Formats: sequence, C-alpha cells, structure tokens
Amino acid sequence: MDDPNTDEPLHPAIRALKTVCRCNNIKYRSIERAIRDGAHTLTQIANRTTATTGQCGGSCTPDVQAMLEELAPKYANVPRAANAPADAWWVRKV
Repeated sequence: MDDPNTDEPLHPAIRALKTVCRCNNIKYRSIERAIRDGAHTLTQIANRTTATTGQCGGSCTPDVQAMLEELAPKYANVPRAANAPADAWWVRKV
C-alpha cells in the first residue's frame, strides 16, 4: 500500500486517498472505515464497499487482504455502536 519506490511509509493523509479498487474507485479510507466498523472478512468488505467485486475479477483482493491483516486486529475489540448502520455499501454512514 505504501510507495514501492521509497522505503518510507506514506503519510496517513496521503495513504487514505490512495485508490485500492480501481474498477469501483474505492479508496483506502473507505475500506479502513469498513474494517473499523466491524467488517473483518473479504465478503463483509465487498458488501460494504464493493471493493474486490469489479470487472477485473478482484485484482485488488491481495491489497484488501493485507489491509485486513494489518487493521482488523487493531479494531477487533472496539465495540460497535448500538445504532450502527446496516451491513451494506449503499447505507449512508452518519
């Protein structure tokens, strides 16, 4: 996810704006938000964001899996809000 041309990680603000899923134009921050909100499997990420479901056949899947491995443990014990939105990409987050 970081710049392969350097050894330095990207600044979090820049990293958040990077496109992970080119077919559906899904940004890193959208997938990170889905993980933070409890999506800890590829299917849950796909349902919430449409990442990995593009015409290419899911070429971003390895990137999404890497994000899950990195971020899911970080958010595993965060309690979800009682009024958390439904588990679908089209439901607007408030």
